[in-house]
Amino acid sequence: MSESLRKLGLLGIGALAITEEKIRQTIDELVEKGEMNRDEGKSLVHELLTEKTRQMQELGDKISEDVQNAIGRSKIASKDDIARLEEKIVELEKAVKELAGKQE
Repeated sequence: MSESLRKLGLLGIGALAITEEKIRQTIDELVEKGEMNRDEGKSLVHELLTEKTRQMQELGDKISEDVQNAIGRSKIASKDDIARLEEKIVELEKAVKELAGKQE
């Protein structure tokens, strides 16, 4: 029983890193040993996969936030900054052409 609890603990701690196949395999082993019934196993698989999905979403959100913060601090031009500069260049090119045409 303590080995089973250890496995379940490892599943909970490492839900993000563990594959669905490994989760199902471990739960199936526990069911085969009679340490939990099939319905409990299905429920636990569902809970662990739901938790894994939640953790992955949180990790993705955190990484995205950290990347955005790093970009903001690094003084790198954003797509919006570049688009505004391109628009300004077009305006300036038009103004230069108009001035050049008036001088002729």
